This record gives sequence, C-alpha cells and structure tokens, in this order.
Amino acid sequence: MLRNHDNIDGIFRLWLNWILVSGSLAVLVVVSLWIPPVIMPLIAFALQGGFDLYIKFNKTQRLHLCLVLPFLATRIMFWTGLSMLIVNILYSRWMIGKIFDEGTINTEIPFITVLILSLSTLIVTAFALLKKGRLGFCEKCKIRNGSPGERGFLGNLFSQEGKYQINMLFKLSALVAIGTWGYYFFEYVNINLNKPDRYVFFWAPIAITLFSIGYITVRYLSLWKYYSVNLQNRAESQGRYTLLRYLVFHEDTILVRPPVSNPDITYTPEKKKYDTPANIFIPYRERVPLHEAIGMFNNLSGLQDTEIRLMYINQTGNVEGNIFHYFSFITTEQRNKVETSFPNLQFKTIAEIQKLLNSGKLENLFSAEIVRLYTIAMTWKTYTPEGKRKWKYKEYQPLFRLKDLKGWDVDFNDNHWLEVARVNEDKRFFKIRRFWNKYFGKNSN
Repeated sequence: MLRNHDNIDGIFRLWLNWILVSGSLAVLVVVSLWIPPVIMPLIAFALQGGFDLYIKFNKTQRLHLCLVLPFLATRIMFWTGLSMLIVNILYSRWMIGKIFDEGTINTEIPFITVLILSLSTLIVTAFALLKKGRLGFCEKCKIRNGSPGERGFLGNLFSQEGKYQINMLFKLSALVAIGTWGYYFFEYVNINLNKPDRYVFFWAPIAITLFSIGYITVRYLSLWKYYSVNLQNRAESQGRYTLLRYLVFHEDTILVRPPVSNPDITYTPEKKKYDTPANIFIPYRERVPLHEAIGMFNNLSGLQDTEIRLMYINQTGNVEGNIFHYFSFITTEQRNKVETSFPNLQFKTIAEIQKLLNSGKLENLFSAEIVRLYTIAMTWKTYTPEGKRKWKYKEYQPLFRLKDLKGWDVDFNDNHWLEVARVNEDKRFFKIRRFWNKYFGKNSN
C-alpha cells in the first residue's frame, strides 16, 4: 500500500510543481501592477529563494521527486530579477541621460515585467531542452537516485513528465514573448498603461497561465485514474521486490538475451530489446549476502564455481524495491555449457553492445549498467579521485577492454566516480566548480 501511495503521490507532486512554478510567474506579473519597479527585483529574488528552500526540503524527504521545473524556476527568477535590477540602475537619473534621449523615455515605467519574465523563461527553458538529459541538475539527481530505468515506475514517469513540462513551459513562454514584445514594438506608447496595454501585458498572460493549469490538472487527473487502478493491481499481486541482475562476461564478450522475434509468441514490452538473461526477483530484502547471490545464480544458470562480484546497488529512488547488480565471470568451459543449454543467448563484444546502445536497442536497466560500467572505468583510468588527469597528454585515452575488468581495483558502487566524470580537469571552469562543490556542494542544487 505504501508503494502505491508513493506512486500516486508522485503524480500529485508533478501537478503541484506546475501549479507552483506557473503560479509564481503569474504572481510576479500581477503584483507589478501595484508594486514600484524598484521593489520588483527583490520579489523575484525572494521567489528564487523560496524555490531553493522547496528543493532543499524535498531532497530530505523519503520520496525523491522530480524537481527540475522548480530548479528552472530558480534560474528564471534570478535572471529576471537581475535584468530588472540592471534596468533600474540604467534608469537612474545620473545614467539614463547618457544613454538615451530623456524626451523618449518614461522614468515612471522603466520596464514591463512580462517582457523581461517571458524572455528569461524562454531562454532558460530553451537551454534546458537543448541540454536534454545532460542538464547538471538532472545529472546530479541520476547520480543520487539512479537512472529512470533503475527507479521503476516513478523514474520513467518523472523522466517523461519532466521533459513534457519543460517543453510546455517553453512553448507558452514563446507565445507570451512573441505576443507581448510584438505589441510593445508596434502598438505600445511609452506614456502610461491604458486598457489595451493592461490586457496584453497583464491579463492575457494570466489567462494563458490559468488555461495551462486547467490543462495540466486534466492531464494528471487522467494519469492518476489510469495508474491508480493499474498500480493497485500490481501492488496487490507483486508487493515490494528485490531484483538481482548479473552481467555475464567471458573474455572480451558479454552475454545477452536477444529480443523475442517469434510473432506467434505473446511477450511483454520488457522483452522487445536486448538485456542480460540473468534476472532474479525475490521478496524485498535490504541486504543480500554474496554467497546467497552466488547460489541463486548457480541455480539459475546450472553453472558451478562461478566468480561473482557485486557491481552496485540501487537502494533509493525506487519505491517498488531495490536492485543488486553483479559481475559474473565465466570460463571457456562454462561458456560452452551456456551455449549448449541456452542456444538462443548470444555473446556480444563491447563494440556490438555500443552499437545496440546508440540505436536504442538495449533495455533501460541494461543501458544504465553498461553506461555506468564504461563511465566509471574510464574515469578511474583517466583521473584521480580529485578530478585531475593521471596522464600528461590530454589526447591520450586509456583502453577499455572487458577482459581486463576482472583485474580492475575500482568500486563501481562509489557514486563519487560519476561526479568526477561530470567535473574534472578537462571540463570548463574545473577549479571554480571544484571549489564550489567542496565548500557549498552539500547545500547546492
């Protein structure tokens, strides 16, 4: 029941995020009707601070939510407030006359809030869309909580709806920006705000915001009705689980289960892509001793004396259960036995796996495992734990060979290597970013 409640609560929080962010944008526009321009930057910065606190509070909760939209709101409010502050400074009497003809300006209306706000929102959301999943905030979330595939239903939902909300906010801000800036250049007279001006600069954006809230409400009510039934049925039939996954290696190859291609066989969507064939579901357990993991693999594969090592564990971020990932190294004799007992399975080289990964033919969990394996291995080979290069020449790139994996002394369960991959000596502003992470990282977004 708790798992089902968390999944439904995740849908509600997505709706709440949209209400808070779109509502704050609308509030900033409305209050500018009565608040003096000199105070408006302070309100924008205050809203930024409010979203910062909201993000920090939610990070301490048991249920890890998608907070990308509130994060973008902090950036929107910052750039909006900074732009307002700059305009106010430029409109100070001792500066404005040096830049513009004082006969063409109105010092009582140094700026119109919606013009600055819509442009800031458009730029911030466009940048987020261009970055896709590589947005720094999202990368940190994946390091802490796992990839969408590793987080189960909520991970996939958050990934899907996070992108959807950013795209929707981008389109609405583009609509408002085009409409308000077009009216400003072609119709607006900088004397006062008449009724048409107030309609375009204030009430039309508010109407668009209310429409978006209504649309989002209907969308998430539909999602809630659909998933509340399906998730309840799944929770009652399955309960919380622990999943054990084994990546099986022989020399420079990895064992995979190809997609089911027989049209006469009814199969679930989870079997339409390549995956590791060694998956074991058991009732939920916080810990799985290594000897038990070895015994379960031996029972599944029919092999004996197989070398098994823990790769990493997903303990948080997935309310449905947890996942233990293992390395399994088999001998040539064991490979021959696997090929005889399971003729449908295939051994693939890392080059073949990379092609399947790039073409989207790997299951989400399998993709996450391969990416983590390669990322941590190459980071460990290239950089120190502090992010400095081990090699003098920047162009040098160490070899990545699966047959060397067995002898590598690196902890794939240590998320620090993923952070080093994100912030290292070859990245821009490395020293500044390292300083920030060292002294402010625990409290940063």
